[in-house]
Amino acid sequence: MIVVVVASSLLVAQPNNSGLNEPYKYAEVHTSLHGKIAALSHHDILKTTEPLLCSDGSVNFTCLLSKTDISPILRELRKIGVEPETTPVLYNWILVFEYNFTEGVWLWRNVTAVKSWKLRWNNETVYVFQTSIKKSLGEFIRLKHELSEAFFIKQELKNVTAIAIHADKIAVGTSNGTVINGKGKPDLKSVERIKRYIRGKYGDVKTEVYYAQGATPLVEMAGDYPVDMYFRSDGQYKYNGGGSCTLGFLGYLYGDPNLPVVITAWHCFKFVGTDRTSPYSVEISFSSPMCVLCRITAPGGGFFNPGPYYWGWYFAPHLFLQSDSALVGVREPNYFENIGLRFGYVRKADGSSDLLIGAKLGKYDVRIGESLWMRLGRSSATAIGTVNSLCANFPPAFARCGDYPFCFVLQCHTTIGHLSHEPQPGDSGSPVYRIRVGPGGYKDVAAYGVLAGKFFDNVYIADISWINVKVSASR
Repeated sequence: MIVVVVASSLLVAQPNNSGLNEPYKYAEVHTSLHGKIAALSHHDILKTTEPLLCSDGSVNFTCLLSKTDISPILRELRKIGVEPETTPVLYNWILVFEYNFTEGVWLWRNVTAVKSWKLRWNNETVYVFQTSIKKSLGEFIRLKHELSEAFFIKQELKNVTAIAIHADKIAVGTSNGTVINGKGKPDLKSVERIKRYIRGKYGDVKTEVYYAQGATPLVEMAGDYPVDMYFRSDGQYKYNGGGSCTLGFLGYLYGDPNLPVVITAWHCFKFVGTDRTSPYSVEISFSSPMCVLCRITAPGGGFFNPGPYYWGWYFAPHLFLQSDSALVGVREPNYFENIGLRFGYVRKADGSSDLLIGAKLGKYDVRIGESLWMRLGRSSATAIGTVNSLCANFPPAFARCGDYPFCFVLQCHTTIGHLSHEPQPGDSGSPVYRIRVGPGGYKDVAAYGVLAGKFFDNVYIADISWINVKVSASR
């Protein structure tokens, strides 16, 4: 069900940002320190990465890697009235949690730190590490747009199927390769050709080339499909139960047509699948035109992957989620085709028409004030709302405990408000997307995330940029 928290006070109102140009307004309305820094870096004002999950080997924390020292960061933050308490810290190295596209897993990577600082502001702590990264978030965003035009529109290199950025690298998918023991391996000549092209235009940029098929039929129906689930944990926390949510997006994991997946909200499964709740099992059931009771069970007939997270401890164990989203997959090729779903569209995306999904957006590819749409499965309605933060915590001031065997916090999620139709219990997991109107009234749809929760007038959205899954016809 949709997570609803009732409290005696509202979130802090957005400050008056008159007189600031757009990038500073964009940063000012963020509610967290690392969100403000990320927003400024998105506009290439600061030379940092997106917020990352880091570790010193024993404790996990939020950090940003930077091309510069702390001075320009503090200078730009002062322009929006933010003056964090800044303390140098002695870190010669850190571990960064990053996605390995080739293996399809999250891994820790050791990064050397030149200088390190701890920033405290409004009871929030963020670490900034000056490192030898080649590109910042804003530079990578511009690079990604340029490569997308070169590869997907101008076709300067053939058989490129995907482009993604994460931390200090760009990842490029190619359909030139083979599958060995269930894992895709890119053609070595294609790898060198892509890396040589990027080096020639952008210099020594960290580039990962991986195998991702793109010439197969797509499985991308979204929304308007209620789902029922059952979950069981037999790990440190033993519990089981069930609930009702909504199918978010369908896709192929890693672009592999042998691995079809459903994307929905993680809390629908009561956060099973973490290191503290395994072993576990989940089951998702729904109806389709050719299947009265379709069922996916994992493990066994499928698999289950939660969004990025880490554990902490205050007065009780706390689960910190970077994205309240998860995917349930099957190992049966053409599973969704065989049960009669229509592919490549969001059902009644604008309230009346089924529309083609054209792309998948990253977390910071939308802006404050921009409109996002939701197709609510249980309510069978289409809602539209306005983005008011790209980095808000849930709950805003305290952890959510109670019904769960541990406390949880949704960290740095997107929020939207002023919805045309309020989500109801069971709408969790509903697909969230952006619609833009092009020439001749053509409507361009881009997948963004899934509905996670609601706090007063703010609806929380879990982005799906962490999932290397193809949910669009183009990329």
